[in-house]
Amino acid sequence: MRQRQAIRHGTASMNQRKRPWDVEIDEQVAIVISDSSDESSVSMVEDILSETSTTYPHPSGGNKRVRRKQTKQIDFLSQPVKSVTATNDMVEMYELPRTRSQPEPPQAVSEPIIEYLPAIPTDIVESKAAITKEITVAYNSTMSSPKKTNGRNRADQAQMPERQSYLEIFDRILQTVMQSEKHLFSEVEQQTLETFSKLDHHSRHLYTRIFMRKQAWLRISGLNYGEQVVMEQSCKLLSAQAPGSQPFLITGEKLDSCKDAVSLLLLPELKTMARARGIKQANSKTKEALCVDIIKSTKQRTVTSFFRKNTSDSAQHRQAELIQQILKTTGPLVHLHPETADLFERVHMIFFRSATHLGDNNTMRDAVLANIGQKRFPKYQVVRSSDLFASRDDVVRYKALVEVGYAMEVLLTYSVKEIEQHQQGWNLYLEHRQEWHGLLKSLKQQPAAKDCGTEQMSLDYWRRHFTPGWALARIVERGARFAANLKQFADERDVLESLLSQDSYCLHKRGGWYERLVLLYTTHLKPKQLKSKAADLGQQHLYQARDTCIRALNDVHVNRISLHAISRQLHAIENKLDLSADQQANHSRLCVEWQPVQERVFYGMRINSTMRRGPSMWDGPDGVPCSVEQLALWRYRDLGFTGVHSENAMITTLFGLLFWDIIFYPLPGMLDTEYQSQPLDMNSESFYFSRHTIIEQRLAEISDTNCYEQIIPEIYAREHGSECIGISWDLSCEQLQTVAKHMGGKRLAAICRILATEYRLKRSGFPDLCLWNEETGSVLFAEVKGPKDKLSETQRDWLDILQSQNIDVEVCHIREGDARDYEDH
Repeated sequence: MRQRQAIRHGTASMNQRKRPWDVEIDEQVAIVISDSSDESSVSMVEDILSETSTTYPHPSGGNKRVRRKQTKQIDFLSQPVKSVTATNDMVEMYELPRTRSQPEPPQAVSEPIIEYLPAIPTDIVESKAAITKEITVAYNSTMSSPKKTNGRNRADQAQMPERQSYLEIFDRILQTVMQSEKHLFSEVEQQTLETFSKLDHHSRHLYTRIFMRKQAWLRISGLNYGEQVVMEQSCKLLSAQAPGSQPFLITGEKLDSCKDAVSLLLLPELKTMARARGIKQANSKTKEALCVDIIKSTKQRTVTSFFRKNTSDSAQHRQAELIQQILKTTGPLVHLHPETADLFERVHMIFFRSATHLGDNNTMRDAVLANIGQKRFPKYQVVRSSDLFASRDDVVRYKALVEVGYAMEVLLTYSVKEIEQHQQGWNLYLEHRQEWHGLLKSLKQQPAAKDCGTEQMSLDYWRRHFTPGWALARIVERGARFAANLKQFADERDVLESLLSQDSYCLHKRGGWYERLVLLYTTHLKPKQLKSKAADLGQQHLYQARDTCIRALNDVHVNRISLHAISRQLHAIENKLDLSADQQANHSRLCVEWQPVQERVFYGMRINSTMRRGPSMWDGPDGVPCSVEQLALWRYRDLGFTGVHSENAMITTLFGLLFWDIIFYPLPGMLDTEYQSQPLDMNSESFYFSRHTIIEQRLAEISDTNCYEQIIPEIYAREHGSECIGISWDLSCEQLQTVAKHMGGKRLAAICRILATEYRLKRSGFPDLCLWNEETGSVLFAEVKGPKDKLSETQRDWLDILQSQNIDVEVCHIREGDARDYEDH
C-alpha cells in the first residue's frame, strides 16, 4: 500500500497540562507530498489546509492538534522523502491516513504519483493561485524528469470506465473521419481538429462530456468530471484560441441573454434574488414564474433612478447588471463554442451516418455501452466508404436541412389547436420553397439516367438519402402536413403535386401522397354549394380525383396497401360520376377488396376502472387481470393450441436468424462502423436488389433443403444477445424452431421474400398471436381485437399475404359477457 507523509516545519510551543500533543505552528508551513502518496493526496492535503484547526491521531498514540496561522507554500516532489533531520525547530512526521497505531517507514516507488497538472505550456502556478488565493503552487525542478507521468491521466484512470469510454470513442471517431474523409473539412476546421487531438487527456475528456450534454451554459462548479482545480485549468485552455483554429469553449463574459442567465440559478437563489428585487410572493412561486418575474423587473425603472444624474438606466443597462449579478452567484461559466460544436456535430454525423445530436438518437451512447461490455454488436467486417458525401458544402447544407426538418417534426407534435406552432412550421417550409422549386427545375433539366441495371440504380437511389435534396424533400413533405393542419387545402394540394412531380426522393411515400390528394379533390376542395356552376366545378374536382387515382395505379412505386385504398377511392368516385361499366377504369393493379378472413369471438369480464388509462384489462385465469391478447391466448390453450403473444417479433426474428450472414454481408458503404445493428440500406429497396443473388440462393435453400433446421439453432447459440434489427431474444430457440417446422420451408421462404423486399413496410402489422398445435402439426396466426377495435390497412395486408400462402389466420374478437352464456351456443 502506498503511503503519504506530510512534514511540517516550524516553531512549536507545548502545553503539557491539557494536550500533550497539541502543537501551535507560528511560522511558515510547508507541506511536502512525496512520490509514495496515492492519487488523492492533493485533495486530502487541501482539506488539511482548508481547516483552521484540525485534530490528527499521532503515531505513538493520542491526538495532535495543529492550529495553522499562516500557510505559504506547497512543494511537489518527484522523489520519496528519505530522511528528516531534526533541528532546533520542531519537526514532526505523521502518516495519512492516520488510523494506524504504529508508524511505517516511507516506501519509495519508481515513479511519482502527484503531478496533477499536465506538461503543457501553461502557467500552472497562476492557475492554482486564481482558485485558492492563500496557496501558491510551486513546481520542483524535478517536475521535468523524464520519469514523470501526467497527473490528469492518473485522475481519469480512477473514474468510471463509462466516462473513460466517452473520450476513447470520441478520439476513434475523430481519427476515423480524418483518415478517410478529411476532404469534407476546410483548412481551418482541420487545424481545429488537429489542435483538439493534441490537447492533454483531461481537457479532451472534459470537452467530450460537455459536448454530450445539451448546448447550454454550465457552471464549472457543477461539473463533476475530475478535480475542480484541474477542470478550471482545462476550461481555461479550451476557451483560449490557438493560432489558425477556433476555441472550443466560451466563458461567462460572452453571456448576453437574461433568459439564459436566469435559468442557471437554483430555486433558492432565484427566491433570494426575487426578494431583493421586491418581487411579491417569491417563496410561493415556481422556478419558471420567478424567472419570468426577474426578467420583467429589468424592463421597469425604479423610483430612485429618476433622481440619479449622469447614469444610464436603460433596459439594456439593467439587463447587463442582472447578468453580472447572476455571474457573481454562479461563479465561472462555460458554453460550447457554436462554430466548434457545429464542427464536431458534423464529424459525428459523418462517422455514424446519422444526426446524432438531434432528438433521442442514442448512437453515441450505444457505442460507449459496447465499449464497456454493456452492449454487444455483431462481429462483421467494416467496409467504410469515403465518397458517401460529395463535398463539404453538401455536408454543411445537408446538416442544416436535417436540423430544420427535425424542428418541423417537433412542431408537428403539438395539438392542431395550437395554431401558432403549426404556423411556425409552415413558415419554415415557405423559407425553403424557392430552393425546392429550384431543385425540381434542375432535376427536369438533367439528362435521363442510363439503364445501368437494377442493382446499381437501387444503390444510387439509396445514396440520395445523404444529399441535401433528400433532406429538402422531407421538409416539403412536412410542409404539406402543416398546410393540412392549418386547413390551407389549396396550398396542401400544390405541395403534394410538387412532390409527385419528381421521382428522385422519398419514393416510398408516394402512395400516401396520392391518397391524400384524392381526398382533397373529393372532400376539402369540393364546392360547398352545388348550384349550377358550382355543380359543374364539383364534377370537375371528381374527374381530377379520378385522374389522380389512375396516375397512382400506373405508378410502380405505390405499394400494396396504398393500391387497395386508392382502388376503393376510385370505385367510389366512379359511382358518384355514374359511369357505366364500359367507362369505368379497368387496370391490372386494381384490388378493391381484401380476402375474407375467418373470425372467432371470445367472451370475458372486463375490469372497469375510471382511474386507469391505456389498454383495457380483463379478468384472466385465477382472477389475475390481463390484456385482451393474454385473454385470447388463454382461451386458445383450451382449444389445444400453444403459443406466444409476439406480434411482429416472431417473423422478424426468424428472418433475422435465417439471413444473419446476408444482413451483415460486407458490401462497401453499408457497414461503416462497428456499432451497427443493421446495414445502412436495410429499410431501402437497395437491400434486396444489391444482394439479389445471395438472397435468392438462401430462399431456395430454405424452400428446398430445409436448411432452417440447422441455421436457426446455430445462429441463435452463436449470436445470442447481439443487437440486430428485428431480433427478439425473449423468444426461445425451441419456440422458433417449432414455428419454422410447422410453417414448412416453402411457406417460410415466401414470407422471408416479402420481408427482404419490403422490410420498411412489412416490419409491422403482423398478427398478435403465434399459435401451434403439436398434435395436428398446424400453425395459426391470430389478430386480437377488443371491443370497438378495427383492423388497420397494414394488418389487413399481412392477413391477406398469409392466406395467399395457405397459412391459417384468424381475427379474434373479445367481447364483454360471460362465456358460459354465449360460447356454449
